[in-house]
Order: sequence, then C-alpha cells, then structure tokens
Amino acid sequence: MRIALLAPTNSSLYSRLLAESILRTEGLELEVIVVRRMISWKRLRGELRRDGPRLVQKITQKLVLGEERKTEHEEESLAALARQLELSSPSLQKMAKLHGVPFLVAPDHNHPRVEARLRDIAPDVIVFSGGGLIRKNILSIPQKGILNCHAGLLPPYRGMDVVEWAVLEAEAKPPQIGLTCHFMDKGVDTGPILQTHPLQVRKGDNFTAIRRRLQPLMVQLMMSTLVGLEQEALVPQPQAGHDGRQYFVMHPRMKQLAAFRLDELT
Repeated sequence: MRIALLAPTNSSLYSRLLAESILRTEGLELEVIVVRRMISWKRLRGELRRDGPRLVQKITQKLVLGEERKTEHEEESLAALARQLELSSPSLQKMAKLHGVPFLVAPDHNHPRVEARLRDIAPDVIVFSGGGLIRKNILSIPQKGILNCHAGLLPPYRGMDVVEWAVLEAEAKPPQIGLTCHFMDKGVDTGPILQTHPLQVRKGDNFTAIRRRLQPLMVQLMMSTLVGLEQEALVPQPQAGHDGRQYFVMHPRMKQLAAFRLDELT
C-alpha cells in the first residue's frame, strides 16, 4: 500500500515514529514525506486565532524545550517508544535521505507544489500527523483517504481540548477519553471512523499524564489501522453530523473546573 506522510515539523517525534514504523512494516511503502515550513505568517495568524495565549507555550515546547526532552524520563511516552524502536534519526529529512524517500518542504500541506507531488505519486493513503487544516484539493487525492488519529472518542467529542471536555461533562465513571483513527473530510473530525481505543483514567491522573499516555498509543493505533487497511480488514463507518458536537479551546477557568472534576473521578 502506497503511503504519503504529512508532518507538522521536521523534528516531530510523533511523525518520525510513524515514518519509522511504516518503513519497517511489510506491505507498506512510504512514497514521500511532506513537512510544513516552520515559519509562515498565514500559519501564525491561523494558530493565533485558534490557540490564543497557548500559542506561546506551543512554540516554546517545539523550538526551545524540544518534543523529546519533556517526556524523556517517562515510561509511557513517545520518547520511551522511540527508545524501544531504537529510533536514531533526529529529523524526518535525515530519515528520508537514509531510506531514499522523497522529502518535500512547503509553506503548508495544501500548497500547489504539494498537490502536484501527491497527484504524481497517487498514494493509496495519506497519513496526517499534524500541520493544520487539509483542504479539498488534497482530500480528493488518495484512493482510500487521509488518515488521522484524533485524541478523543468519536463521534461524541470532536474538535479541541476533548480530554478536558469529556472529564468536565462526565456524569459517571469513566469519562469518555480515548483515541479515534478516522478518514478526514471537509468537516472537523467528522470523517468515517476506522478504529477507536478508549483510555481508562488512573488514580492520581492529571491531564498532562493522560495526554502523555495517549501519544504512544496514537502511533500504535495508526499503525494497526494502516495494516488493517492494507489487508482490507477494516470497513470505514460513516458519522452522521448529529452524532456528536464540535468542541473549541477551553477557557482556563473551565480547565480548572475540569481538573477539579478529574480529581473527584480518581
């Protein structure tokens, strides 16, 4: 099965783990890696509208702290999975060069240069590992679809901060927390569902610990879904619009309430 990988940054650990896993899996062929350019005024404006004050924190984590450093001592983390897989490439570009995979950097994933390259390759599946919204011109390219792993259970929890929203709205244990692999469409997390993976809340959990635990599971669920698609063992299940709702960035005061609620549940 021919695969294209879309990544948010050259150093994204999540993207590197996906690329490495795809390269090691029989029946999967990584045909191109596309990375979004780090600095773009269009991107900055879009993320500022979406994330507001959180944008500074995101930039600090990616450019100053680094994605590996913040989890390097955790047993259930992307960094732990990287050690388990003996991931050595510090960047997607170096990984692509090592394995002879075409590598492309563009202002965003919807750029005409990206579209032209993807149409030329004609991948069966495009794997989305972050990097903004995907437009119709790219959505229409792959034979099967664009695969995304959403950090929430679909269809109930679409959009942003769905771990916190699920906890805040929980009326009984456990809250609806987990992952969903789905094909992307023009909506926000409304595409056909392929696989889900619920996550149990543990005693003493906080939101940082929950999200850290979800990250390596995202890699594993994405790979399980890719193998299932390659073996034609998965049937996408369409979502109806009324099956769920879209959530937006949670206000800090609401997050405090969600944290109190999480303490009550654990």
